[in-house]
Amino acid sequence: MQPGQRTIPTPQTNFMKMKQSGQQLLTVLALSLTLWSCSKNDDNNEPGGESESVLMTRTTMEAEAEGEVLYDDVFNNVMGTPGAGIGGTGVFQVNTENSPGTLQTTCFTLTAENINPADSFPLRVTLDFGASGCTGKDGRVRKGKIITVYTNWLFISGAVAETSFDGYYVNDTKVEGAHRIQNNSSSDKLTFETRVTNGKLTRPSGDYTQWNRTRVISQTDGWGTPWVAGDDVFTIVGNGEGTVVRGDKTASWTSTNLEPLVKKFNCKWIVQGKQKFQRNGGPEGVLDFGNGDCDNKAGLTVNGNTIEITLK
Repeated sequence: MQPGQRTIPTPQTNFMKMKQSGQQLLTVLALSLTLWSCSKNDDNNEPGGESESVLMTRTTMEAEAEGEVLYDDVFNNVMGTPGAGIGGTGVFQVNTENSPGTLQTTCFTLTAENINPADSFPLRVTLDFGASGCTGKDGRVRKGKIITVYTNWLFISGAVAETSFDGYYVNDTKVEGAHRIQNNSSSDKLTFETRVTNGKLTRPSGDYTQWNRTRVISQTDGWGTPWVAGDDVFTIVGNGEGTVVRGDKTASWTSTNLEPLVKKFNCKWIVQGKQKFQRNGGPEGVLDFGNGDCDNKAGLTVNGNTIEITLK
């Protein structure tokens, strides 16, 4: 450990008595546009199934979903950091049954350095998963470092956390770029804005995705009942653009929110909202999460043809 650094103690219990839904906000992110699979083939009347044009549109949507999953994992770890974040999320989740209160994942080190020695903030925090890999409770194997500078405690409105990466991998996918969180909450609404700038996800094969995205997550219901999570409702509004390379195929796309995505605390899936995907030189795709019913179904429309997909 270098002079001026200190080790942050890992918590036995969540260090904040913050509303339970405040932490549920963190899990909302990974459900926004995450992994899905088709329940039936699209009806494009072509032998062999999908046309190459439709297939590449779907590939861009899958690339966006991959970005959501991996950078939302960064969000959860940055927000979960004790002494700077909200705590108790990402790799900082604690056991509730066996050895309650202890961390579920322990194969990482956490160090902090005051950028101005006389002040508590800004604070530079390094989350180091080592070179050989650290397997989390979620089954993901992480390697390398997540380095975050916090301007203040993240539960304080106006606080910002900016993250960079040093040789960071998740399940052998290299994660690069910059990640930013800003707390824009008011006295009656919990709101966070996240940004991914010059993001890049590189697979062992050399295939990669380049991605930029902004997103605002807000609590729209349940703030008046601070210790009752069951009535909490969140909305997600995000826009992005990227380029995906898969073998000799390359496609670029934009993603635009048409209707805010709605996530309820008491439902595993997004229950409402629409997101549009436009592949450059290709057809538009619209993902429709439904009318508010709690189910794992959504509709994907490409070239006027709609298929039902199953959310995972």
